[in-house]
Amino acid sequence: MALTATTLIDSVSGIALDTANRTWSRDEWLEYLNEALRTTALVHTDIYVVQAELTLAAGEQQEIPADGTGLVDVPRNTGGRVVTQVDKGLLDESSRFWPAGTQEATVQHFTADPRNPLRFVVFPPNDGTGIIDLIYTATPPQLMYEAEELVVPDSYQAPLQNFMLGKAYQKNSKRQDLAKAGAYMGQWGQLLGLDATQTAAAMPKVAAQPGTV
Repeated sequence: MALTATTLIDSVSGIALDTANRTWSRDEWLEYLNEALRTTALVHTDIYVVQAELTLAAGEQQEIPADGTGLVDVPRNTGGRVVTQVDKGLLDESSRFWPAGTQEATVQHFTADPRNPLRFVVFPPNDGTGIIDLIYTATPPQLMYEAEELVVPDSYQAPLQNFMLGKAYQKNSKRQDLAKAGAYMGQWGQLLGLDATQTAAAMPKVAAQPGTV
């Protein structure tokens, strides 16, 4: 059974001893859950992997969809030939002028640079009519209602809950309980395999006291 926002909100409300939702409303918890999904996707890009068809632009330079965070693979031309990944240096060695070559609909090879995760290159240059199967990592879609199912694996329940509780204790209506906030955020990072430095970099920044910087 897929994980829902209701399941997570009920769980963190119980842990925070606020099942009546007097301190933290269910809308607040949903907001914290959405932030947890976005932040977790930044450090664990494979939390949400999408396979879709992509119509290519004319030329060799291509971009993954707007919701994407990184390219995983280009398996094949949709309904047709398999596409193989090659090193860009090999393409350049084969012909220094290949980007200016004849544009075609069918892709033979692709190459990508991890330093530029939102873009990739196809060979031969496309004529703008090619369609490929694309696998890419993306930011999970925002949850609007409690009854919605999460699109991420159920195994992420614990880290998401820890992040939500960390956010909640940063607010804590009367005062920021930074000790609890830090503890829950630390558990979030540990469950994701992050070290202390990585966890601190990903955590939302808060003031030492409410209203201060």
